[in-house]
Amino acid sequence: MPKRVFVSYSHKQGDWVWDRLVPVLRAGGAEPLVDRERFKLGRALFDQMDALQDEADVQLLCLSEDYLASPACCHEMERAVALDPDFKKNVVVPVKVAEVDLPPAIRSANPLYADLRGGRISAAWDLVLAACDADLGTTVPQWLEARDEVRTLLGRNQGVNLVVQGNANWAGLIEHLREELHLPEVDLESGATETREGLMRAILLALEVKLPAATDVLSLETFEGLIDRLEPKRLALTHFHYAAHRPGSYDWNLFGSLRHLTMTRRKLILLVQSRQPYMSILPADHPLSKINLHQVRLSGYL
Repeated sequence: MPKRVFVSYSHKQGDWVWDRLVPVLRAGGAEPLVDRERFKLGRALFDQMDALQDEADVQLLCLSEDYLASPACCHEMERAVALDPDFKKNVVVPVKVAEVDLPPAIRSANPLYADLRGGRISAAWDLVLAACDADLGTTVPQWLEARDEVRTLLGRNQGVNLVVQGNANWAGLIEHLREELHLPEVDLESGATETREGLMRAILLALEVKLPAATDVLSLETFEGLIDRLEPKRLALTHFHYAAHRPGSYDWNLFGSLRHLTMTRRKLILLVQSRQPYMSILPADHPLSKINLHQVRLSGYL
C-alpha cells in the first residue's frame, strides 16, 4: 500500500506544490492528499480539511511565512503536531519552502527538517521521499528537469526521444504528462502490439479513432486515412527498443507510413521512450531514422 501523504501548504506556494512536489510524490509511489484534488463544493471547509488530514499516514508541512500567517494552515499544523508532539513516530515531515523560522511547536522538539528553498538540493529531496516511502530511481532535480524539457518540447509540438537508463521512473513522468498534454500511450511491450496490425490498431485505439471490425484486415492505406482525418495528435510509444526485435512484424512499409504521418502530414507528434537512442536501434537507412526527435535523457542511480 502506498503511503498517504497529507500535503499542508499555503496556496501562495500552490504552483510549486502542484507542479513540483505533488508530481514527484505521486511518481515516486506515494499517494498525495491535496485539497485541490479532493475538496468538494458545498461542504464545510474545515470539516473537509480535518477529514482529509485524518486519512493520511504522513503529514507533510510546507512551511513559509505565508503558511504561518494562514489560520487554516496553522490549524492543519497544530493537528499534525498533536499526532506526534515529540517527533518520534516519523509522522510529521516539516519542509521549508521559503525563508522562515520554525514555529515553536516544531522548534522545541528540534526535529530534522528538509530545506527545499531553491528546489535543486538532491539531499533534501531525498529526505522527503524517504519519509514518504517514495522513490524515483533518480534524483528529484534530474527527474523534474527531464519532465520540464519533455513538456516544453511536446508543448511546442516537437517530437521527443526519452532515453532512460537504469531504474529511473519514466513511467511516472509520462503518466504525469498524460492529462496535462493529452498524451495517449501505446506500449510496445504489450502482446497486443506484437504484430503490424496489432500496433496499428493500438495506435488508433489510443487516438480514440473508431476501429474497423476485428474481422477486417487493417491496411496501411486505411490506417493512414483514419489518422489523416484528425487534428495533429501527440502520442507516446513506450518500450520502443522492442521494435528492434520484431523485424518480421514491423515492416518498413509500416514505419514509412509513420514517418509520412509524422514528418510530411504532421498528424503525429511522437514521444518515443527507449533504453538507448532510437537512432541506434534502427538501421541508418530505416524510414524512422529520418524522423527528427529531440533527445532527452533520464538516468537512474549508478
